[in-house]
Amino acid sequence: MDIRLGLLYMALSAFSLGAMNALIKIASAYYSPLENIFYRAFFTLLFLGFFYFIKPFSFRAYKKGGGVLLFWRMVVGALGMTLMCYNVYTMPLGMASAFNQSSPLYAILISFLIFKEPVSLRLIGAGVIGVLGVVFVANPHTSGLTWVQVASGVLNGVLVAIAYTSLYRLKEYYNGAFVVFIFSLCLSCIGFVGLWIDFPPFATGYHPMRFNGAWWHWDLWVLMGMGLTGTFGQYFLTKAYMIAPAGAISPMIYSRLFWSVSFGMLLGDPWLGFWEGLGMGLIVLSGVLIASYARKK
Repeated sequence: MDIRLGLLYMALSAFSLGAMNALIKIASAYYSPLENIFYRAFFTLLFLGFFYFIKPFSFRAYKKGGGVLLFWRMVVGALGMTLMCYNVYTMPLGMASAFNQSSPLYAILISFLIFKEPVSLRLIGAGVIGVLGVVFVANPHTSGLTWVQVASGVLNGVLVAIAYTSLYRLKEYYNGAFVVFIFSLCLSCIGFVGLWIDFPPFATGYHPMRFNGAWWHWDLWVLMGMGLTGTFGQYFLTKAYMIAPAGAISPMIYSRLFWSVSFGMLLGDPWLGFWEGLGMGLIVLSGVLIASYARKK
């Protein structure tokens, strides 16, 4: 157990995933959400294949019984990733990230309703704080978001919570790298279908990769960067949870919100309003309280 190294890995994961969202934002000016999903997943598979030759991982299940859970993870995760790319496509990067990182609030409800886990008053209080944060971020009268965007953001948080809950249980059946590989394979297939259909705003047909101007301006580098930063983000996240208690290191993942806001403003997003900033702060506080409770259990 190495908490300091775990915190470092979690911080690197937060930065990598924040950078991935920024690259998706850049690509969204030309590519549709499903196209971004395809390229992100496709290049993730290429990088995973490269890492496999350096350090092979097992494709075999540790034990039987995880197939249905793995399929559920793929379906829910694919829906969540689609909504995340749509949110990045239609709203400021910081807001999209705030919705995504509100997932611990819904994880409390899922654990109570589905897995019948007890919920303390402290957890309920943390959940209420987080809900207030979501309300401040999502309020159409102050944030400028439409009700469709709000619904998409909240649903993204719910789906991420379900996906992470299933991921925790999948470690009993499969190697973590194998789960990422299968999930990326599923996303690449879904994204590939999106290249050839017209279903706005999620898919708007195929847009050829651009190689105009100097070589460093090519779209290829942005799309490869999405896959590389996504791979590193998942790798460092997995390493962090493997070497340190989740409750001790989980709060560090909220630094991803800082990177998303910073990258978003560099890309032209407006400065945060008072209520949006307060809402993000409450979501972070709620997540820290939930993680500290988990550490003391």
